[in-house]
Amino acid sequence: MQLVLNTQPLDIFPFEQGFIYSKKDTLDNGNIKVSFFYYDRELQSTTPVAKRDYLALKFGDSYREIVETVGDFITCSVSFFQNGALTVAYDTGDTYIFNQNGEMVLNCTVRYQDASAQSPAVDEKHIWFVVPERNAVVSYSPSEQRVLLRVGGGRSKAFNNPVSITKILDSLYICNADSCNIRVMKLQDYSVKDYKTFQEPVYKYFRVYDGEYALLESGLYSL
Repeated sequence: MQLVLNTQPLDIFPFEQGFIYSKKDTLDNGNIKVSFFYYDRELQSTTPVAKRDYLALKFGDSYREIVETVGDFITCSVSFFQNGALTVAYDTGDTYIFNQNGEMVLNCTVRYQDASAQSPAVDEKHIWFVVPERNAVVSYSPSEQRVLLRVGGGRSKAFNNPVSITKILDSLYICNADSCNIRVMKLQDYSVKDYKTFQEPVYKYFRVYDGEYALLESGLYSL
């Protein structure tokens, strides 16, 4: 593994041949400054990004309407439907769905067994979430506004404090903070197996072409 960022970004997501991230700095006068950057994997270089460009890359062309609705544009996670619609979700379970024009079509709170769902991953018409307090992953139907399926939880040891989920092709990659590992779940049969194990908590996983990245407690690493 190679350390790429020795800090915990406020937000991070893949883009083109690298990734976009934001970070917080405390100025000498005590004020907080949030900055945005693009990391180019091929050049191994970091370039500042304007706020409007960050918003457009995260939320799409209708970012103005979306940000006006949600307010907090940094701590949310975003996942896109194939038709350009998108889901915006917070760790509280508060979830929004916008169409491709930035019009809100759903605002709800996704919970499972009285625990908040977070980190959306769109799968056709449904959305997968992790539920850290229940050690579970759930599939949520926006049209029915209910959880349709749960994997893990209860006596199952499939997940241990799952904090984020990433969909790649026909699989979900779930980061488990307490067991310090990434587990992969096949969507064909919901089978779960180990993918990567670390010596510290892992919070996020994503790919850029054939490159893999994991956000650990000590920073972001190229695997």
